[in-house]
This record gives sequence, C-alpha cells and structure tokens, in this order.
Amino acid sequence: MLSEIEQFQKWLRRRAPHSSTYIHYANDLELFFMWLTVPVDRVTMKDVDAFIEHCQEKRHAIATINRRIAALCSFYRFLAMMSDDAPINPVRPKRHFIRPGRRLPRDAQDDELQRLFSVIELRRDRAMFLLMLRCGLRVGEVRNLSMNDLYLYSISSGLPRMWLRGKGDKERVVYLSSQALTALEAWLEIHANGNEPAVFINRSGKRLTVTGIQLQLAAYCQRAGVWITCHQLRHTFGRHLVEARVPVTTIQKLMGHARLRTTEIYLHISDQQVQADYEAAMEQVMERLSLTESVP
Repeated sequence: MLSEIEQFQKWLRRRAPHSSTYIHYANDLELFFMWLTVPVDRVTMKDVDAFIEHCQEKRHAIATINRRIAALCSFYRFLAMMSDDAPINPVRPKRHFIRPGRRLPRDAQDDELQRLFSVIELRRDRAMFLLMLRCGLRVGEVRNLSMNDLYLYSISSGLPRMWLRGKGDKERVVYLSSQALTALEAWLEIHANGNEPAVFINRSGKRLTVTGIQLQLAAYCQRAGVWITCHQLRHTFGRHLVEARVPVTTIQKLMGHARLRTTEIYLHISDQQVQADYEAAMEQVMERLSLTESVP
C-alpha cells in the first residue's frame, strides 16, 4: 500500500471510527493504483476515464464504480488539505460520476425464506439472520452489535430494543419482534462470556467479520437451493412493513434511512392499491375482449 493511502486511511478512521468507509476506500485506491501503476502526482482525467471504462467492461455495478471514484476524489482532497503543493485532483464529478437509474429493492420470496430458515440450525446464525429479516439490520450492524447495545429486559416503556450505529455513524433504536427476541435469547444462553463485547462471535471468541457472515449465509443458501443475500433479508423486512400498512415515516425510522424518498421505493414493490386497480381494470378489459382459446 502506498504511504499516502495509509495516511488517508488513518485519517478516515480517526474521523469516523465506527464506519467501514476507511476499509472500502483504501481497498478501492489500492485497486486503482495497481491497475494504473503510475505515481500519485501523474494521474490525469483521462486515466480516470479509462479506469471507469475498465470497470464497465468488467460489468461492475454502477454503485461500485461511483464509490471507487468517490474514494479517489476524497483521496486527492485529503492530499490538498495536507500539503500546499499537492497534485491536482484528476476527478471531475460531472464528468466521471455515473448517473444511476432508479432500481427497486430486490426482496426475497416468502417460500424461499421458508426453505432457507429450515436449514439454519445454529442458534447464533438463526439469531443473526432473523435480526436482518425481522428488524431490518444491515450486515455491518449485525457485525458491530455489542452486548451493551441490547436492552432486552426491564423495559418499562415498551418493547425490548437495541441501539444501533448505522450509516454515517448515526444511531437509531430498533425494536425486537417476539421471534427475533426468542432467537437472540437462545443464542445468548450459550454465548461464551469473555473479554470480547461482541454479540456474535466465531469459534475463537472473536467478533465475526462482515465477509464471514455473508459466507455463512451463502453456505445455507446452497444447502437450501436458494440464493438470498443479507441485504435482501433487510429489503424483505421493508416489504413486510409496507404490506402491513405501516406508515412510511415509521418505516423510515425503523430502517434508518436518512431520506424519506429512499423509504418510498419500498412502496413500489408492494403497492396494494396499484395491484387492486390493475386487477379491477383487467376484469373490465376481459369482459369486453375475452380472447378465449380456440380448440384445435
């Protein structure tokens, strides 16, 4: 790793110690300079153009490409802040950032969830994935969950809850459904007490990694014959709330969305009014034009 990238990574970590941005940005920068193989002060706008084209040829997601460009832009801003003779920032936002289309969240089907959870037997894993499905936790939030974040008992004002630190180091309160609480309590009964404050630990008693959690889910999916990601469990939580007619502002708070329009996307994947209007319209259309099949 270049010394400048190491300094940048340490600076990011000091500013937001609970965020994983410093990890992702450092990885993105290493990938860029391994691909380009030129000194930091010789990178040009056309080099950034070429890198974007390279990523697109590799069919990388737009969000991934934009994050890499954001990492590069932030890196050069950091260099400019640290030195008067820093190299010129080669990133031009209007030129390099790709405008993403509007994509709906990809949730999991209920029958797939039944098949998945039928093969999850370990108490730890069942608790982890139910927190995603029933409480809307991100995989990083599950990984970062510590024992002192849990308020399971003696809650005079209502439901058992958890304090989470989500994106942008913002805290929110998440309530536990009876199913998630039962699974979590079952895991805590056998949780090894030690110096590690993490709720979810591996066999060595250390906090699980995000990759470790994702690989564990992938192994269960292979056994169940389905493919569901951690984030799809969270998306399904959002869909279930919409189907239960929970107000969108409440869903926003429960999911930890900074913007209401992010939450409103979930209304489009399970809009009961649109479904009802469509069904009624098709009944009228078919009365006028039945298109019955002719018998050969």
